[in-house]
Amino acid sequence: MTDQRDIDRKREELRQHLNEIEDRVNPKKVANRFVGKAQDSYNDDPTPWLAGAAGVVVLVVGGIVLAVLGRK
Repeated sequence: MTDQRDIDRKREELRQHLNEIEDRVNPKKVANRFVGKAQDSYNDDPTPWLAGAAGVVVLVVGGIVLAVLGRK
C-alpha cells in the first residue's frame, strides 16, 4: 500500500511540473523571452536588423510611389 510520503512526493512533483508549464505558456513571460533574445541578437550584430528595417522602408516608399504614379 502507498504511504502518505509517496503521495506527498508525487503531489509536489506534479505541482512543480504544473508551475513549469505555466511559466512556459504565460504570454507575458513568452514575450519577455522573445524580446530578450531579440535584444541580445541586435547587440551581437545589428546588421541583419538594419537590413530588415531598410527593406521595410523600401517596400513602404515603393508602395507610396507606385500609388502616386498610378493615379496620374
